[in-house]
Amino acid sequence: MELTDKNYTTIIKNNPSPVFIDFYSPTCGPCQMLSTLIENSLETYAEEKGIKVVKCDVSRNPKLAEAFKVESVPFTIVVMPNEKLKYPELGLKDEAYYFNLIDKLSGKKSFFSRLFT
Repeated sequence: MELTDKNYTTIIKNNPSPVFIDFYSPTCGPCQMLSTLIENSLETYAEEKGIKVVKCDVSRNPKLAEAFKVESVPFTIVVMPNEKLKYPELGLKDEAYYFNLIDKLSGKKSFFSRLFT
């Protein structure tokens, strides 16, 4: 799902569960690698655990990029239900990092995520 300046309130503020945000640029190689991981497996895995995953194109959504102080991409962060920001990460991490983060957020560890550790 694409996060924009216009739908931020609907997606983030009205969501009772953590939201994982991937700030990206369509011209960034590492961003495209993370986008592929998100689309191929992480998004489904996270949703099964009750975590929402969204992507935000920084060039099309400058207000959000500024609000989250995004200076370089890929940049990921989690917005908790109380709107506290957690786990900010700059750059591309390995698959295990993202699956373990989803497990940590959900409080549930699975066999699938253990394959990546």
